[in-house]
Amino acid sequence: MMRPVNLPNALSIFRFFGSPLLLVIDAQSQRTALLVWFALLGLSDFLDGWLARRWQQTSERGAMLDGIADLVFYPCSALLLYQLFPDVVLANLAFIALAIGMLAVMLAVSWFKCGRLILLHTHLNRTAAVGVVLVVFASFVIDTSWLLRATALLYTLGFIEGIAIFLRYGAVPADTRSLFAINESQPPSGARAPAVLQAPRSD
Repeated sequence: MMRPVNLPNALSIFRFFGSPLLLVIDAQSQRTALLVWFALLGLSDFLDGWLARRWQQTSERGAMLDGIADLVFYPCSALLLYQLFPDVVLANLAFIALAIGMLAVMLAVSWFKCGRLILLHTHLNRTAAVGVVLVVFASFVIDTSWLLRATALLYTLGFIEGIAIFLRYGAVPADTRSLFAINESQPPSGARAPAVLQAPRSD
């Protein structure tokens, strides 16, 4: 029997299916609708994890949904930014490519060390996620090349931190905030961590 989907998971599912619509809504004739939709998607990224923790509905399935939704939302956001402001994106392609490369390495390390793909919600990654939303809105009024570059570098640092976490500790909760926030009583792991450690976000 299927368990009912709670609100935090519903928000993640909304972001997963709603993100591709950013590339369908016409950026010229429906710009207001596009920005409102983008704001709702960005808000869902904040609310799903926050509500899950506040309502004590964290779980491995919820963290998986959140991570998958993020892997759809942020690439769609980058493509949206390219549609609206191609010069800003082209000026920072090297930094964007570096961040994507580090993401691929981090996911590969999590797969081989932990037996599954884990997208950590560290302070660095959460700050960079806010940067993505700010870049899209601020680009309408200022040149955001520097902000996009800073966001890409934050992501790069966050993914490098994730690699270090997986290499030292193996599987950790997706809500791990930083390498230094991990309880020192948790032993470094050279193998896959037991299931008890794999308890991320919402259900």
